Amino acid sequence: MGCGKAFVVCAALLTSAPAVPAGADAVADFYRDRQVTLLIGYAPGGAYDSFARTVARHLTKHIPGNPVIVPRNMPGAGSLLVLNYIANSAPKDGTELAAVGREMPTAKLFGEKNAHFEAAELNWIGNTESAATFCGAWYTTGMTSAKDMFERPLIVGATNGESTTMTVPLALNYLLGTKLQVIAGYPGSAEMHLAIQRGEIQGRCAWSWSSLQTADPAWVPEGKIRILMGLGLERNAHFPDAPTALELAPDEARRQALSLILSADVIARPYVAPPGVPKDRVAALRQAFLDLAEDAAFRGDVERQKLELGIMGGAEMERIIRGLNETKPEVVELARQAMKRTDAAAGK
Repeated sequence: MGCGKAFVVCAALLTSAPAVPAGADAVADFYRDRQVTLLIGYAPGGAYDSFARTVARHLTKHIPGNPVIVPRNMPGAGSLLVLNYIANSAPKDGTELAAVGREMPTAKLFGEKNAHFEAAELNWIGNTESAATFCGAWYTTGMTSAKDMFERPLIVGATNGESTTMTVPLALNYLLGTKLQVIAGYPGSAEMHLAIQRGEIQGRCAWSWSSLQTADPAWVPEGKIRILMGLGLERNAHFPDAPTALELAPDEARRQALSLILSADVIARPYVAPPGVPKDRVAALRQAFLDLAEDAAFRGDVERQKLELGIMGGAEMERIIRGLNETKPEVVELARQAMKRTDAAAGK
């Protein structure tokens, strides 16, 4: 486990970060005997919820003053509800944090009108996974390769119109010509996994490896789930034979648009604090998050749940998020068009 090949920078962050952030005594005085709420932007039962609750169990011992961390679910609009709250209504003192969806850092860039925040102005604290994501089909479909996605429909589940479970399948249809059909409205991963087994849907696209492991780690080795296409910026070691979407792009413009869309998986499980939190507390929270990477109890907890771990520091997250939000307008526009819900894009 670790940051993965694409994120060697994470190791540098872990080794170069100071052992104790400046102002640690003042931070400890503030957090001692306090409660910190970790808001989770999804319903209970899925991988986001599992990971956030695992973070909550272990992060407290790395924050100066060791506050009690209480996880609380605040699902809605693919975590847009909780991030709007964090940006505009949460106390700006470091006592409320949020675990949000991977699409949130670029939500406003892609024209989400209900995104009432500037991603670059938020205090990004850390990330627990640079996800290995893919499109996968249940064995009863008979689909075994990426080629099948271009030749016949595959019905996949989604949470809502803003999440990657919706936007990525639409983008693949628009930019590559796949025939994915999306059924939205599922509260989270757990419900989609049940829907697959019941035959309501046939698979998922923008499905993370860790989410698959929480459903049933035997599904792939037993052949119940067939991995058709990788959605990383390069092939993944978990499914090295599956071609990436970028490999299948017919031209450079579409490849760049796909790169922007799929870059959400670089920061797959982000944690964020409100704007305006004092800098010394932000630094302490970021350091606490980095310390999780060396926490044997935390890593053991993650491994027991079959979750993927790739710690990224808040400063590196901030750099990436600023870069994403400075993408050339013409590339952004092509990506926006690709993710727009139309009958054609939805594979109907």
